[in-house]
Order: sequence, then structure tokens, then C-alpha cells
Amino acid sequence: MLGYFAAASALVALAMAGDPEANMKAPEIIAHWGYPCETIQVYTDDGYMLTMHRIRHGKNQDDGKTRPVMFLQHGLEASSSNWITNLPSLAMGFMAADAGFDVWMGNVRGDEYSIGHKTLDPKSKAFWRFSWDEMVKYDLPTMINHALNTTGQDHLYYVGHSQGTLIMFSHLAVNLDFQTKVRQFHALAPVGTVKHIKGLLEFIAKNFAPELDIFEKIFGDGPFLPQDGLMRLIEKLFCSNDLTEKLLCGNLLFMIGGPESNQMNTTRLPVYISDMPGGTSTENILHWVQMVHTGLQQMYDWGSEAANKQHYGQTTPPIYDVSKIAVPTYLYWSDSDWLGDKQDIQEHLLPNYNPKYLIENNYYKDFNHLDFIWGQRAAAEVYTPIIEKALRDVNQMKNKL
Repeated sequence: MLGYFAAASALVALAMAGDPEANMKAPEIIAHWGYPCETIQVYTDDGYMLTMHRIRHGKNQDDGKTRPVMFLQHGLEASSSNWITNLPSLAMGFMAADAGFDVWMGNVRGDEYSIGHKTLDPKSKAFWRFSWDEMVKYDLPTMINHALNTTGQDHLYYVGHSQGTLIMFSHLAVNLDFQTKVRQFHALAPVGTVKHIKGLLEFIAKNFAPELDIFEKIFGDGPFLPQDGLMRLIEKLFCSNDLTEKLLCGNLLFMIGGPESNQMNTTRLPVYISDMPGGTSTENILHWVQMVHTGLQQMYDWGSEAANKQHYGQTTPPIYDVSKIAVPTYLYWSDSDWLGDKQDIQEHLLPNYNPKYLIENNYYKDFNHLDFIWGQRAAAEVYTPIIEKALRDVNQMKNKL
């Protein structure tokens, strides 16, 4: 297992002396750049402890003013630190705070900041019995409701990346009352289906049966930690001989999202990967693998008609129907993305979304999955437009009062 992290660890060690952020957690990075940070913990209805990081206002701004809420939700095997590990002028968390937003950054169950439960020991198998279905049902509404209740506001602006888009698409599809709480939904590297993806999840789906018992014999039934041999095999299949790309291939997150990038600031790599992978359960990865096989955006398959009948009252897992979503939605995607694949977007999200609420469909050339959070072009081409659209809506609402 130590060899699995060898490349990433080498990068981090080389940078520690010159880049202190490589050894910091999210609250420390926020404070390092002179921004206020609050660490907030909440509990879901099924007992999981979730941590949120809040930047109440921008640098050197007044603390007493009420600001609109912008909620940032990380992707698969990631955490809230994704939004603040770039330089402040390039990081969405800092940019939104400086633009006048009260920024909340969520962490779903099982990532490094949300390892806790009222009764379950995180070392137990029972703790890790969850997939992204539970994030849809419990985590997302728990965090967002707390942010709104704390700030006394009725709605917020949501920006999700990767799995952060999947769980919002899915929650909006099944909880129609929740839709009034989201003024705008900005989906970076959006995921609904993953039939056509590349990388680690594709490899696992095509080479290992998706049945629960077989999958758990190979990968265990706790946190998802692929063995070093599997990672080296995937590196040989998917990664070039470029030195930077080889180093990125040593990190699980990049093997899921793709290591190829023409806009990554390589001097910041130790900071990016020091907090990665963020962590998730094997059961969650199995749910993703099931989606590769079915090509559907559906709930977790319990492995038999009888088990599904017990959980859902029907023999097959229910579908999350995105056509029911009535929230203004903005998509940001690229055909260089391994996980938020172009073909999946064109075959699933675009034809099924209500066109009245699909406000923008933004295509970017040469963005990989992780460029949407760390790429050097993201600030100007993605974040600034998002902030401008949200501010425009804030001002329009004020003018109506």
C-alpha cells in the first residue's frame, strides 16, 4: 500500500520547505491567506457527522453584513479543500468570498473531514455501508438546510463538481420541495450517467464483476483503497511517459478524473494532492461501477430482485429522473474529461433536462475533469462568469423588493 502513494508523497516532501500549504488542512489554508474561516459540524438523520468550512466574507471585508450564500460541493474522492488550494486569485472559494458571498464548502460522509458518527466506529464495516444515495438522501439536504437556517436565508447558489453535481441532480429529481432553495445550480464536469467514462472506474467495471460479494472480496468492504499492483497496471494502460503525468498517476483522484492537463500549475501540485484522495467507501465505488454497466442514473442495486424489493418496493433500483428538475441550471463541460464524459452528457443530461431550466450549456476545449477545480483557465472562464451570473440574480431580486 505504501508504494501506491509513493509518487504523490515524493512530490509533497520536496515541497514542504518552500510551500507550507502542502502540509495544511483546509481551515489552515484559508487562514494562511488572511480569510476568516469557520469549521461547522452537523449530524445527518442517520447519524453521520459532516464538516463544512465557511468563509463568511472576503479578505478585509466587514463582518457584520448579510451576504448571499454560495455553496460549493466537491466531487468523488475529494473534499472542501479543492475550492481553496489554488492561489486566492484563482480559487473559487476565495473568489466568491471576495465578490461578496458567504461561502460554504461541504464535505460528504467518508471524506477526510467527515469521519464521524453518533454511534458507529469509523473503523467498523458498518460505518462504510453507504453510497452516493445516502449523500443524496441525507448529506446534501442536511448541509444546505443548516447553511440556510444559520444565515436566515431562503435560498442559495450551488456550485458542484463531479459527484457534487450527481448528488444535486439526483436530490432535485426526488425532492421537488427542495428546488425552491436553489436559485442557481452550476454544474462543473457534470455527471448523470457514466456509461462512456475512461480511467480507473471504467477499468474496474470492465474487469471485475459488479456483484456485491465478488466486488467486496477484491476491494474490501470499508474505505476504498485500491492495491498498489492495480494502480500500476492502470498507470501502464492510461498514462504517458511525461514526468508530471506519471506523478499524477500515483494519485487515486487523478486516476479517476484523468491525469492529462495542459493548464495545471505544476508548482502547486504538492498542495493539490496533499489532501487527496479525500476518501470514500468501497460501496460508493461499487455504485459508480454499477452505473458504468447500466448506463443509468439510478439508485444502488442491492444485488437481487428480492433485496431491491425489500429496499425499494420494486425489483429494480429506481431511476433519478432529471426531467423533473425545475431549477435554473448551468452546465460546464469538456470533451477532454474522463469522468464527466461528453457522450454521457449528450445522451443523458441534454435530451432529458427540461429546456426551460437548462439555462446554459457551456462547452470548453481542453479541460480535463480536474481542470474545473485546479486549471489555470478556470478562474477567468468558469468561476468569474458563475459569480457574475449569481450577482446579477442577487441584484435583480433586490430591485424587485
